[in-house]
Amino acid sequence: MTSSFRPFVLAAVSSCALVLGACAGGTAATRPAESLSVRELNIVDEKGQTRIRIAAPMPDPQGLKRAVTAHGIQFLSPSGQEIGGLGMLDAIGIRGLCFDSEEGYEAMCMGLEQGKPTVTFRHDWKERITMGVVDGVASIVLHDAQGTPRLKLEVDKDGKARTAGVTPEPAAP
Repeated sequence: MTSSFRPFVLAAVSSCALVLGACAGGTAATRPAESLSVRELNIVDEKGQTRIRIAAPMPDPQGLKRAVTAHGIQFLSPSGQEIGGLGMLDAIGIRGLCFDSEEGYEAMCMGLEQGKPTVTFRHDWKERITMGVVDGVASIVLHDAQGTPRLKLEVDKDGKARTAGVTPEPAAP
């Protein structure tokens, strides 16, 4: 640091300390706010682009309209496109954590749908794997590339296991 620059830095540091001390009730220590109420909080990256948004309600993704109001946390790409989030859709009883594909569909979601846990994986806008528990029955469903269910594994609350859509192995000659 050059000697001509040093007095400027010392003055700036001293001024900041005085301002911070005044805001903290005259002490050097800062005290956290007891409560903060806002409708939206945006966390920005080094370029000023919002990357994480906490909002109630959340705004619609770029170019899209939500079917129902959502509250929660949006994860945004460097261009501002929604790429995932943690949302509560009270009107339809869904709470979920989802990550979107580059094409904009929900590629991976974990949530509660009317109190029933589900996990869904999609590819090319189609469901490929779903897991969940409905009425005490745990299931895993595998879908083909068109999204048609092809194989279902279930275990009920009494421990009985079932499979559906399984083609038996051909008999040995």
